[in-house]
Amino acid sequence: MTHKYCEQFGFTAERRMRRLALLGLGETDLACAETLRDRVIAPRVESLIDAFHDALAAEDEYRRIVDRGVDLPRLKRLQKVHLLNLGIRFDEAAYFEERLRVGLAHARVGVPLGLYSSAHGALQRLILDRVPPEIRATPADYQALVTFLAKIMALDMSLASETYHLAKTEVLQSSLQALRHAGKELRHKVQTDALTGAASHERVLATLTQALHVAQRSGTPLCISMADLDLFKSVNDAHGHLVGDEVLRDVTARMRATVRDFDTVGRYGGEEFLIILENAPLATAKSIAERLRQHVAQSPIKVKELEIRLTLSQGLAAANMKDSVDSLLQRADAALYQAKAAGRNCVRVAEDVP
Repeated sequence: MTHKYCEQFGFTAERRMRRLALLGLGETDLACAETLRDRVIAPRVESLIDAFHDALAAEDEYRRIVDRGVDLPRLKRLQKVHLLNLGIRFDEAAYFEERLRVGLAHARVGVPLGLYSSAHGALQRLILDRVPPEIRATPADYQALVTFLAKIMALDMSLASETYHLAKTEVLQSSLQALRHAGKELRHKVQTDALTGAASHERVLATLTQALHVAQRSGTPLCISMADLDLFKSVNDAHGHLVGDEVLRDVTARMRATVRDFDTVGRYGGEEFLIILENAPLATAKSIAERLRQHVAQSPIKVKELEIRLTLSQGLAAANMKDSVDSLLQRADAALYQAKAAGRNCVRVAEDVP
């Protein structure tokens, strides 16, 4: 099963384990999660959600959001599912995936981060208020439950905040770009490849220059893929350039549908494409490249009565602190050469190239 947001934010199995270790969450806490659900939350989940909304009703920001037409019954149903899953199998990728998605959802509907974090604290207090007397009567059990709740709420908040901040940063960057650049439509024509709709050669190199600068300054991962259609010349030779143009448009559409929303697909030249994968560790980049390879190869490209099958070779390179744009491109190109030499229709990584 693909976990889109875990891949997007680089939450590999190793990174998930590090996050859990940082918060002190371990195997013994899995039983606490079931106790919390079965003996505290599940028997009182409806009243808990009502009390949660009652507590937030005094906040102006909450009322403004509700007044925008939020479907409260539906929201409460979603919150019920969310609460009943609190901490359940927290060590699995699916748990991280759901909590990352929640952060994005709150950012997209405009929930201020201050209200979000305050609501988190209020929810934790309301849950503790509902711990039944029989658990409180045993100090060790009660303390274990209190400690677990604090840790799992901290995990949820950390994951939601991570996606929340990225979503807000993307909005801010878009706003700044809109303010700084006049004549956007004209520049779009210059920056877009007229045939395929991908980023132009100039634009994709400019994007790579900026992305490499950001990655080296902030320490975030950056990978690129140099992708080339295998034996594309035979398509032009057999069917003409008009058919070849349709093939390039179709392949570009498949690429853009496969990569993440904020990745850049550029036409580097002819049938060669450059794909920029920002905030993507090498493992994530490999997964995206493999999906892309399969998407091109798995079904023929239909142009009128023709069905044309093509494959894609790719060379991946992960940026390092010493890279320039040229050195990064050279390593990706060398990896692409190795993919061609290996029989085409495959992905090779620059680190594997002698």
